Amino acid sequence: MYLGELLDGVQYRLIGEGNPDVTSLSCDTRTVKEGCLFICIKGRRQDGHNFFRKALGDGCAALVTERPLETKSLQIVVEDARAAMSRIAKNFYGHCADKLKIISVTGTNGKTSTCRILRGILECAGVKTGVIGTNGVYFGGQSYPSALTTPDPIQLHYWFRQMYLCGVQTVVMEASAHAIALKKLLGVRSELAVFTNFSQDHLDFFGTMHSYAQAKENFFCEQYVKNALVNADDILGQSIAAKFPHTATYGIRCAADVTAKNVREGEGQTFEVEGFGQRAEVHTPLCGTFNVYNALAAISAAMLLGVDVDTCVKGVEGVKEIAGRNETFFRSDGMRVVVDFAHTPDGVENILRYLRGITKGSLIVVFGCGGNRDKFKRPLIAEKVSQYADFALLTNDNPRYESPKLIAQDAASRLSCDYKIILNRSQATEFAFSVASSQDTVAILGKGAERYQEVRGRKFPYSDSETVRRLMEEGVSQSVT
Repeated sequence: MYLGELLDGVQYRLIGEGNPDVTSLSCDTRTVKEGCLFICIKGRRQDGHNFFRKALGDGCAALVTERPLETKSLQIVVEDARAAMSRIAKNFYGHCADKLKIISVTGTNGKTSTCRILRGILECAGVKTGVIGTNGVYFGGQSYPSALTTPDPIQLHYWFRQMYLCGVQTVVMEASAHAIALKKLLGVRSELAVFTNFSQDHLDFFGTMHSYAQAKENFFCEQYVKNALVNADDILGQSIAAKFPHTATYGIRCAADVTAKNVREGEGQTFEVEGFGQRAEVHTPLCGTFNVYNALAAISAAMLLGVDVDTCVKGVEGVKEIAGRNETFFRSDGMRVVVDFAHTPDGVENILRYLRGITKGSLIVVFGCGGNRDKFKRPLIAEKVSQYADFALLTNDNPRYESPKLIAQDAASRLSCDYKIILNRSQATEFAFSVASSQDTVAILGKGAERYQEVRGRKFPYSDSETVRRLMEEGVSQSVT
């Protein structure tokens, strides 16, 4: 595509002459190819403007910059390179975002589960559905890995195009607060945006809870959203509903357009859903009150999209498990193991409160905290673990560029239950297995379905679920000493 076409809708100043045929887009010098348009993005650790010579040396056709650079090569100078990248990526991939019905799900917790359940409902209704989120990209019966909850615009619009070519009709995607703040979704207007809940997270990026909340709330505007669905039991959800005109609500405690009543636990959970003139009894194999909210959000969204409640019920019942979300295993002696992504104080409390209620023996928790992320939530997570656990194994999560030992010390300062620090995550899990008996539960929190551990800029292969399966196969059981 010629450069002039790519810049449609972008305000810019051209330095140099030419209208090259651009063959690819990149904001990372590792992916620059001959004929590429290189977009200089200023990140938290690196500034792409400092690497423009590398991009030119690798054959890029032109540069998108926020300031003139010392080169005679063609430059497109813009005020905001991130905003420009979103528009350029949409142009390059044929405006496929406009040809798909996009459902966005945002909130601190529950995004992945809500998207997965909604996918199950839509597919039950015969809608060809794609998903983009923390657990990767899914469409056409295939799954693909993704490094971010909401991919950067170049990758995001690439997936939109691939889905469109595959015949996908509706895309259900997670919209992270980072993606909203960094303008990744500029030019993407959701048919429906779902808000799940709000609690502490990402203060390393946003600084304050107010700024974090503002990012979520700012998403609900005509530029990004046609219609909204919000959790009426959440204070920020109530604020969004009061301000955005095209909003429906769901909830359990407060008055809402769609409600769940008479929640009963058994083999999973059963509840009655009522809204938009329809009523049905719903059974979900997914356990915990948090999953009632997730299922209710998905049902409400599907009903707003025109799916009848009976089809919603069938779709919910068909979702037996979600990778890395309350993913449950049983050892031969009956000991329960749960792998869960919980990495916020509220998320940890939700899963541990549920597990405490169903555990006859001891609740043993394996957890860590991420490096170079919100440090303020580390002691809060430790407090939640102490509230419910009989014993904790404090270990590594994704230390990134921080010292694993210092991260563990931050959390240990507020642990009041018995605990042991074992920084090797596999060894910590093995130790938990060795001290657990038949009526105990081992909860392994923080990484969920992630298949790596991030250390000093490198991602090493690691999976909690695979570690659990290996220990099961090796027959690691309770120590006799």
